[in-house]
Amino acid sequence: MILVALATAGELAGTLLGEEGDAVVGATVVAYDPRFNYATATTRSGGAWTITGLPANAYRILYFPANDDPHADGFFGGAPGVCDVERVEVTDGGARSGLDDMLPLGGTLAGRVLDLAGNPVPGTVVEARGNDSATQVVTRSATADSDGRYEIVGLGAGPGGSPYEVVFGAEGWPGQWLGQSYNSSTAENALVLLGEATGVGDYALLDGISVSGVVSGPDGPVASGTAYVYSDGQVLAPPIDTAGVYLAEGLPPGDVVAWASSPGLATTYYPASDRPGSAMPVHEEGTEATLDLSLPAESTFTLAFTGNGDVSEVSVLVYNDTYTVGRGDGSDDAGRVTITGLYPGDYYVYVFADDAGLVSGFAMDGVERRRFAVDGSTEVQLDLRQAGTFSGTVTGDDGAPVYGATVSAIEVGADEPRTWDTTTDHDGRYTLTGLDSAAVRLVATSWWYCPSDPGWADTWYDGARAEEGAVVLEPAEGEVRDGLDLAMPVDDDHDGMGDAWEREHGLDPGRDDSGDDPDGDGYTSLEEWLLDTDPTGGAASGADCGCSGAPRAGAVATATFLAVATRRRRAAPSR
Repeated sequence: MILVALATAGELAGTLLGEEGDAVVGATVVAYDPRFNYATATTRSGGAWTITGLPANAYRILYFPANDDPHADGFFGGAPGVCDVERVEVTDGGARSGLDDMLPLGGTLAGRVLDLAGNPVPGTVVEARGNDSATQVVTRSATADSDGRYEIVGLGAGPGGSPYEVVFGAEGWPGQWLGQSYNSSTAENALVLLGEATGVGDYALLDGISVSGVVSGPDGPVASGTAYVYSDGQVLAPPIDTAGVYLAEGLPPGDVVAWASSPGLATTYYPASDRPGSAMPVHEEGTEATLDLSLPAESTFTLAFTGNGDVSEVSVLVYNDTYTVGRGDGSDDAGRVTITGLYPGDYYVYVFADDAGLVSGFAMDGVERRRFAVDGSTEVQLDLRQAGTFSGTVTGDDGAPVYGATVSAIEVGADEPRTWDTTTDHDGRYTLTGLDSAAVRLVATSWWYCPSDPGWADTWYDGARAEEGAVVLEPAEGEVRDGLDLAMPVDDDHDGMGDAWEREHGLDPGRDDSGDDPDGDGYTSLEEWLLDTDPTGGAASGADCGCSGAPRAGAVATATFLAVATRRRRAAPSR
């Protein structure tokens, strides 16, 4: 997620040089906060860079030189990993300059790509992917020349070198890894050292398998459309030509699943169904398999939406009766959507209507999901109910807003409770939309990735520490309710207990002591926290807190700033 600039936004500025004092120009500089929201800039002449529009927070900085730049990717100050980077504080409207840094020359990985007959394969994209903690953000690539030769530059490495996955992607061949493997877990790694060249020699591409066939309709071979062929984690989507023929060249051997779609016909899976069924085993390298498909005439399903909201913002997913295939689309300006390519049968409809201020969820028939019989051209009208909206502010028990907390409304009493989620902004504000009239409890949670990042203990509305004691809320249809504020206890040691409470009871707010039992009463400190009893004062009340007492583990979050690395062309394991 890219950070949104605020009226009082701050900025960071610095200069990026190479180890010999040369400017690193055209590099992407990323500033990422503890929630891995980020902003970027590109180094200019002289290696200067400025990142603007930053909300007040602490930021870590990461550098991605251009793909053909010999300098290695790196973290600010030469830190070895994501969480080792010194954080730079930005205040409201504040500017931090002088963040000058240096990048070393990276290692080089070189080789040659051939086919099994020894001929060069020009145009092959070869990608090196860092495979240890020092290189987890490193991805560089190169394209083989007319002689099949390639050289990947700027590869970072830790002390003693770092292992890299080497992935080959060429038109007409399966994606594959060094060591002639179709799976990264069984591939060979190349060891790369900073400033040194590593040669991996010649690599002969495995041919894999090919699958072809004829796609027919009620009147014979179809003249257009797309076939899809899957095997061992890779999928190809060859076009269907005017004779109804498709050809998928370069898949790894495996159990092949195929399906096809063509205008006016039902999307059909091998051998002849509306859902995946039998797979064709094609396990021998070099096999040329034939797999024909016959598509019947399609049925179509049109849904017309009404409701006190902008129904043009509604979208749907239509599932078959076993939920194995879903097809979706968005409404037109009149609130109508037509799903094509269906077989006759029963379908369920899931409606996404939050953006229209309406209730999302499966179309229901009382307490059961409604089944829609589709055969030929079927049209139904669905009247959508107005949704409820909850909003408020999440702060710490120190009064400061909690940014990036997840606020969830969890349905009460259902066998499969529904959950509505949102995230707080930099002011700690949240808005939960799309609420049904079901009774819910509100909870605020906050994940952490780096141990040194701030943390907060989970809290339920209104001040409860466990779900069983939380207030039950029942949003009315169309109700807009503000002021549902939550206060999360500061918990910088990430053990699930408020630091102030730990200090009050003589516990250690600087380490995870949630599993300790200092008074020997059989309740851990975390259980006593949830029960709101004294962890050092003898027997607890014995109330049921619904807790396990297990130490709280740090949540692992997806580092969205890594998406910046996709600026480089990826040699994906399928073409």
